[in-house]
Order: sequence, then structure tokens, then C-alpha cells
Amino acid sequence: MRIILLFMLAFFSGGVLADAYCSLRDPVAQIKLLYPDKTNQMSIVREIDEDIRQQVKAALPNNDLHFGELGKHTLYVAMKGNQQLGYIHVRSEQSKWGLVEIIWAIDEDFRVVDFAFQRCRSPKKKLIENQSFKNRFIGKNLEQLKAYLADDGVSANEQLLAYAGGAEDLANVVLRCALKTLLLTEIVWKPDLKGKH
Repeated sequence: MRIILLFMLAFFSGGVLADAYCSLRDPVAQIKLLYPDKTNQMSIVREIDEDIRQQVKAALPNNDLHFGELGKHTLYVAMKGNQQLGYIHVRSEQSKWGLVEIIWAIDEDFRVVDFAFQRCRSPKKKLIENQSFKNRFIGKNLEQLKAYLADDGVSANEQLLAYAGGAEDLANVVLRCALKTLLLTEIVWKPDLKGKH
């Protein structure tokens, strides 16, 4: 009986973790931070499943999705009245300090508009929150950001690390998160967004 109870507890808590893995904690305030002109937002919930996980693995070798990232996830559409301003998506990436959660602002052409940390325990976070590091991402799409990957396909190359200010490990995390975020936004939500461009 205890084994069954433990199994059920593990099964159900795993589902809860999957749903909470990439959630925006205060959508109204956090979207306003990245889109100051927004007056309202819409949300689109979609499932990230094993098939999508395999697509990510094929497009970004050596960058797999954690099992906890499978499940339902939300893309927010920032609006100003009836005008669409852009998208907001939160992704988590594993690091040596635990999960790093980053809120990504993305434009209609799937380029980075901005990003902000929702959760990060790295003592070096402030070193890469500066505009010169952020500018390496802003305005870039998936293919342009792939150019920052080192030969191992996981870490950042010297071109990006030159702006990391001594926070190279965290810069690697941000890059991996950006790549997965842009890729997943296109794979999972593009069909919903076609009519909105």
C-alpha cells in the first residue's frame, strides 16, 4: 500500500512540477515591465510533448528539454487595446545554482525584444543584467543566436562571453534558454499566431 501511495504521490507531484516549471508568477506586472505600453494581454496554452522534445533535440543537438518541461505551457500576447505588441514566454534552464527562470519578450518575427530574470540564485546575476550583454540578444532570431554557440553546441563562444563580465556560466545558461525559447515559440505557438501578424 505504501509503495502505491508513494508512486501516486510522485506521479501527481511530477505533473504539478511540469505545469509550474515555466510559469509567469505575476503576468500583469511582469508583462508591463517588458512592454510598458501594454493595456491588456491574452494567453495561449499549449502542450509540449515528447514529439516536440524530439524536434528541439534535432534542431539544437546537445540541448535537450528536461522531463519536467513537458506539459502545458503558456505564451502571453501583450496588447495595447486591439494592437498586438509582442509575446512573452517564461523558460527555465538548469544551472549549478538550481533553476534559472527567464522572462523573454519576443516580437512577431520571433526575435528577442528583451529579457528579465524571474528567478536566479547566481551571485553573478548583476554582471550580465547590463545593457551591453542584453544587446547581444536584442533583435536577434534563432539562427543569429546559434552563431554564439561554441563547438560543443551547449556553451557560448568567446564572441558572447566577452560581454559576460566574469559570469560565463550564467551567460551559457541565458544563451541555451534563449535558443530553446525562440525555437519552442515557433514550433508550438506559430500556428496560433499566423493570423495575428
